Amino acid sequence: MAKLQRQLLDNLWPMLREGGTLLYATCSVLPEENSEQIEAFLARTPNAHVTTPNDVAWGITNGAGRQLFPAQSSHDGFFYARLEKRTA
Repeated sequence: MAKLQRQLLDNLWPMLREGGTLLYATCSVLPEENSEQIEAFLARTPNAHVTTPNDVAWGITNGAGRQLFPAQSSHDGFFYARLEKRTA
């Protein structure tokens, strides 16, 4: 899935207008699909800036995003990162 996720990010980013927001979310706990995916995207995309809030009451900070781990009788794993397109 990591290869497909990389392709999706790279193909969608040019369609986003400057000042626009991209919310990257997965139902995964795998670093290569979550924090590592976003770190690699940020490294190759100079006009992408992290705007993920850190002052929320759920999940833990995980790189540029927030991570929830599966909980019995509750939810699956989840990750999200919020990015804004700015001038490079």
